[in-house]
Amino acid sequence: MMKIYVDEEFTEQCKKIISEYSEIYLSQIGVTETLINLRKRLSTQEFAMAARLFEIDIATFNIIDFNEQISYSAVAISEGTSLATLDAIHLASAMRIRDAGIDFLTYDTVQRKAAKSLGLKTPGLKSR
Repeated sequence: MMKIYVDEEFTEQCKKIISEYSEIYLSQIGVTETLINLRKRLSTQEFAMAARLFEIDIATFNIIDFNEQISYSAVAISEGTSLATLDAIHLASAMRIRDAGIDFLTYDTVQRKAAKSLGLKTPGLKSR
């Protein structure tokens, strides 16, 4: 989600991809992760503006609650990989709602590889 609120590599591509979807899903930890990372990267004033925009956006998102099932699923998904903890939780959240026909947008190469191994379609990283 950072790419939407902070101008960085692939920001425009990410915005374009997201605009093509009528339903956006985000794990609950993604809300926390995005706000913490925005606070770390932006000035106080920039953070206030970005956080407000993010709050407006997530009001339209489908938030996937973190629960025990997702917790244990993340452990299983991470086995044999170098996935970071939060990346494994995002993947476990996506797998919980996989029947919704979702795509999994990531710009992290390790997470993308794991998502593809789970059978998720992964738009993004088209220039890498």
